[in-house]
Amino acid sequence: MTNSILRVASVAAVLALTFLGSASADAGWIPARSTWFDIGPDLSKANCHYSWTPTGRAVGAFSDQMDGFSSSCGKCYEVKCRNSQITDGYGQSMDRSNACFDESKSVIITIADACPCRYPNNEYSNQRWCCGDMNHIDLSREAFEQIADLGLGVIGLYMREVDCGATANAGSGNPTPTSHYSAGASQQQSGGSGDEGWGGWGSWTPKKGGRWGRHRV
Repeated sequence: MTNSILRVASVAAVLALTFLGSASADAGWIPARSTWFDIGPDLSKANCHYSWTPTGRAVGAFSDQMDGFSSSCGKCYEVKCRNSQITDGYGQSMDRSNACFDESKSVIITIADACPCRYPNNEYSNQRWCCGDMNHIDLSREAFEQIADLGLGVIGLYMREVDCGATANAGSGNPTPTSHYSAGASQQQSGGSGDEGWGGWGSWTPKKGGRWGRHRV
């Protein structure tokens, strides 16, 4: 009898996880991974050169290996922590199955920086996280610490692009994803397992003009 109960409980747990994963996918969420970095006191020194963002210092960095990198400045993403087993770009596995403060809590960030994958003699290169092994976004300290302990360095994540006007709805589960997200994009960002990343490596020309959360020229 005990074994039968355990089997039923196991099946129920698997079905629940499957349902949650399906619900996340249906809502436009994609599984990803996140590190964190210190944007520094002057936001304008990051690659997008913004003196402010609609999400304050809750910002993120895009990889130069990601599709859409050249038009990424100013877009907004809703992110939330995902309890999971994760790996880094070298295949090292890390257990983050109990990492999240609250898996239902979300934060909206603005893309304000870039993550360089690999450049000769460039100290800012971050090959461990930025070179395309999986979806990855580097969050500012101010964003990361709202969903998980900074000491973890890296966590599983769900992310989806939203209109920057959705900032007031962060955590409600109701912001409307925009149409700019490409499901095939591979997103990588700066940062490390507990290390602080870098706010700007110099060679990217940010977009100018336009509106927050939209492709800009």
